[in-house]
Amino acid sequence: MLSKSLLRSIAGLLCVCTLQAQMTPSAPVQNFRLPRFGENGYTQWVLQGGKGIYDSAEQIRIEDMALRVYSGDERMALEMTMDSPEATLLTTESRAVSDGPIEIVGANFKVSGVGWTWNGLTKEIEVKFDVVVEFTQGMAGMLTGAVAPEGAAVERTEIHSRRLLLQTTADAYHFTFTDSVHAASGEMNLKCEVLMAIADAPQGKQSDGSTVGGGTIDSIRQLIATDQVEIQQGGHVLKAGHAEFRLREQAAEFTGNPEIWAASGAYLSGAKIRSEEGLVFVTGDADNNGRAQLIVSQAEGLGVLGAQVESTETIVLADSITMRELDAGNQFLFVGSVEVMSGLMMMYSNQLTLFADQPAKDAADTTTAAPEQVAGDAEILKVGEVRRVEAVGAVRIEQDNKVATSDQAIFYPQEERAELIGSPRVTNGEVIITGDRIELKPGTAVVHSDTDKRVKVVLPEIADLGYGTMPVLTLQSNQKPQAPPTPQAPGSETVVQSKTLRMIEGTEKTLFRFTDSVSVSGTNLHALCGRLDVTAVAVQDAEAKESQMSVQTIEAFDNVEFKQTGRVATGDKATIYAMEGKVVLDGNVVVTDDSGKVTGQRMTLLQGQRRVIVEGDRATGKRATMTLPEIKPRAE
Repeated sequence: MLSKSLLRSIAGLLCVCTLQAQMTPSAPVQNFRLPRFGENGYTQWVLQGGKGIYDSAEQIRIEDMALRVYSGDERMALEMTMDSPEATLLTTESRAVSDGPIEIVGANFKVSGVGWTWNGLTKEIEVKFDVVVEFTQGMAGMLTGAVAPEGAAVERTEIHSRRLLLQTTADAYHFTFTDSVHAASGEMNLKCEVLMAIADAPQGKQSDGSTVGGGTIDSIRQLIATDQVEIQQGGHVLKAGHAEFRLREQAAEFTGNPEIWAASGAYLSGAKIRSEEGLVFVTGDADNNGRAQLIVSQAEGLGVLGAQVESTETIVLADSITMRELDAGNQFLFVGSVEVMSGLMMMYSNQLTLFADQPAKDAADTTTAAPEQVAGDAEILKVGEVRRVEAVGAVRIEQDNKVATSDQAIFYPQEERAELIGSPRVTNGEVIITGDRIELKPGTAVVHSDTDKRVKVVLPEIADLGYGTMPVLTLQSNQKPQAPPTPQAPGSETVVQSKTLRMIEGTEKTLFRFTDSVSVSGTNLHALCGRLDVTAVAVQDAEAKESQMSVQTIEAFDNVEFKQTGRVATGDKATIYAMEGKVVLDGNVVVTDDSGKVTGQRMTLLQGQRRVIVEGDRATGKRATMTLPEIKPRAE
């Protein structure tokens, strides 16, 4: 008994011989059908035509061609149909060529174009011009990771190019589009020079004889785009040298200097950008010193620099960036050696999270402008609003001479304020400020303390006022010269503590206002009061080539008490003119030391002049008084 495959081979041969025998140059065959079987006996293709014109044993011209291509194996799967008004069949080569249009239909795609060749041996089809391919599958979630809602209409993908090479293997269709490729799917548009798509081939018949449907709706496995890749989707614009989409995983990866202009107005770039399950990951390249980068505009120095801002751009560098789209806007997470440049401010931290609102939609909205426009005009990049920025881990903020450090910093740009939390410390020249929480505003810093702690500020040293005793107010002889002031100890400092501090920066001076349980300790000085104002000015240091803070005046209010080298002074107010070496006490002044006790309305102490000026109250007529120690009688 003859085998089944041998019977099929004989049948195919008879069909070809019969057709060729019927054809002569003067007698074309109408409505013919020509199958071809492989050596295994299975059908490889079936050619049908409205008219067949016999040129030779090797060549047949066909009008109204209908070619059905099969898997050529036990699956007996119909891989595609090819229809063209005209074609030339090269029988011995198992090839067909045509300059006319063609339509190819597969399990989940349809191809149209002009000028084509088909090779039945290699299972390759080349379409040379005006290629249009439609897939019954959407790709709109590839950049944002968005998944179509259940029950939503099925999106399609349409790809245009000049040329297409389609190859069929046992398990897949391989599409290679070249020259001016444009793919559109929902709101996604992709442009490149080369695009490769891999889709599942139809399964055909199973071993039990049942027939499987012609491919699934999500049969496209992979897309690979190269050479000038540009994608627009959901207001995002992406450029890269190489892009790879894994559709079943809802994942995409971009390399070759990838960059994204996000819908929020942000600009992202790095060595690699990956999109997966609604997240966008940007990573740098340590080998080439490349960092993941985000640029947002209109952040205005993260809101805390006010009128000092010279640039509206905020640039963030990190080892990696993760972007998440939320209902209220976008979230950006930066990890690894984070650097922020915003106006005049620099910030460093281990991790940073930025929250941005969605941009307002109006007639002037340009967030979807073309990339070349966006790259050339920073004003086009408008964030809906940077709502909050949170930095954690070794936070360091630098601006001019000021340095702030903390465990955590939270910025609210819309409110023009920021908070430093976790061992916050601010250094301004020689001034050092510490507390439990520091609030920053344009030109202002407010330092808070816990209930059982106090704010601490280290100011530049104040010279020893050096009054010693008060001989002018006693009966002691003035002939003996007064001892010179004690030399300042190297590195001595003035420390102020209170429950709250407000630091206000002016163009030429900085005011430190301490309130609630204030204490001051410094060179030959200790003071207590309810409120203290310290005015400091910037002094240029020629050697360091930078300005340093120098205390100009210290004003104490509310139950003032000064202690200095055995002397205690109290009053309603005290002013220290540090640069002049002068102290002025006002309001119910009482000074006590070993030499006696002096009271009055005002007292002025002058450094180095051995003089203390005491004044009474002219308004009430109350005079200044001095009480001397008790004079004991001499022993007989």
